[in-house]
Amino acid sequence: MKSLVNRRLFITGMGSGIGLATAQLASAQGAQVSGTVQSPEQEANLEGIVPPDLCFRLDVTDEAALGTAVTDAAGRIGGLDGVVACAGIIKLLSSADTDSSDWSRIIDVNLTASFNLARAATPFLLEAESAAMVLISSQIGLVGHQRAAAYAASKAGINGLAKSLALELADRNVRVNAIAPGPIATDMTAATRADPERFETLRSAIPLGRFGTAEEIANLAVFLLSEQAGFITGEVVVADGGFTAR
Repeated sequence: MKSLVNRRLFITGMGSGIGLATAQLASAQGAQVSGTVQSPEQEANLEGIVPPDLCFRLDVTDEAALGTAVTDAAGRIGGLDGVVACAGIIKLLSSADTDSSDWSRIIDVNLTASFNLARAATPFLLEAESAAMVLISSQIGLVGHQRAAAYAASKAGINGLAKSLALELADRNVRVNAIAPGPIATDMTAATRADPERFETLRSAIPLGRFGTAEEIANLAVFLLSEQAGFITGEVVVADGGFTAR
């Protein structure tokens, strides 16, 4: 059975969706959880799960603030054994409708912030006996999307980042993997699920016939953080109900 007892974690985007589910599950398995949120409401979602002094309210694109939060968290819990980059955004825009501001924001939140998290956390992970990073990608980073070129590019970048970091850090006993979820029932897909036609079109393209849950992705993240995944690194693990198997 996978276990995170006494593992010290930092999770970005832990106030909602996959990040929240991962924080809840990791905490339930005995991990010391810290990480970022966006708002007081998100902070409230973590009451009883993550102590207030380990919830850092910030914009993950603020490199200095993110780096300070990682350092502060490591200082308060005695180091880091794992990080999970869950913070992310999507805008359903064609390339023609994607202006430079949209492009920059999506790349900055999804890809650059993941890189900055990895860079800030690596010195602490290298001090651990064994450590792991999990970066949240997307099936769209593998197959593209006709109305989400910037998002697809950011997630494809995460796949390359995870593989590169895995090679860079393998001899230092730090494993790095990415998870590529398919459609998941979170706030990010709320608009699609609220539109009957769009929802049915997407649902029918999933061989399992349903959207996944944040908890299912959290289970995978926790496994990759645990010692049970000790021989897995440099992988993009797809959890999409069979969508990319077609």
